[in-house]
Amino acid sequence: MFEAVSVLFRASYQEPLWGKYCSHLGNTIDAVCIFFRGYAFEHQGRSPSYPPAAVKAIKKSEDNHDSPQDIWKNFGNSLRNKGLNKDINPLYHDDNSCNTKEMCIWCALGSENIVSASKEDLNKDQIKAAHDRLKRIRGVGNKIASLFLRDVAVNYNLTPIKDRWLLQPVDIWIRRIVQSLNNSSEMDNRAIAEWIVDRCKECNINPERCNQGMWYFAARIAGSDFELEQSLQDMNYARNLLKNHISVLKTSSSAAIELESQLNNWLFAELCG
Repeated sequence: MFEAVSVLFRASYQEPLWGKYCSHLGNTIDAVCIFFRGYAFEHQGRSPSYPPAAVKAIKKSEDNHDSPQDIWKNFGNSLRNKGLNKDINPLYHDDNSCNTKEMCIWCALGSENIVSASKEDLNKDQIKAAHDRLKRIRGVGNKIASLFLRDVAVNYNLTPIKDRWLLQPVDIWIRRIVQSLNNSSEMDNRAIAEWIVDRCKECNINPERCNQGMWYFAARIAGSDFELEQSLQDMNYARNLLKNHISVLKTSSSAAIELESQLNNWLFAELCG
């Protein structure tokens, strides 16, 4: 069920993002924009303004050939320099700190394209190398690195074997599902990730897609501990939740089509004076 539900995750989150920057394999800026828009700030407490502000600063740098310092300055100015945390921000460049373990994204990657380099590593079954490269970026830990690499693998239908657990981001929803299904509260994040990969291998399903579906079902369909636990105990309960969610999506889709038609009519009327 979770593997099947991943189609909703991809339609809602992955495909709109990756399709917007469709030149990401050949264009380093597009690749970085994907990373900042969808992954770089996926940690607790970050402002929802960070991703669009980062993309705006990065896109501006493409036209003006801005330095890393200029990009950071433009990012801060967009946010009126409020709430910035240099210690965990991938855009923050400093000549001294960028020589340490964690660097700004530009110093960490050099001229490498973050998408194509990750894709190449996964294609060569070098997941750990790709994971370690991402973790050199300031503010990027295990979860963000795994989240990004999971979607690279899904986007390009890659099925590496060695260290595949590193393609399993674990958040509170994934943890709740695995602990409930495994009837254990003693598992650390690695054990949870490895458990998912092992169970998927036994069932001959894709663990990365399963992870996407697990998160989407828990966070967007169940939406609460109670509904999630009921679903994990009763497949019919889970099926009914899923049917209701699909019904809502269909209604929303019809409403969106109607709204689009009205917008086109308004635009036509405006052009006609």
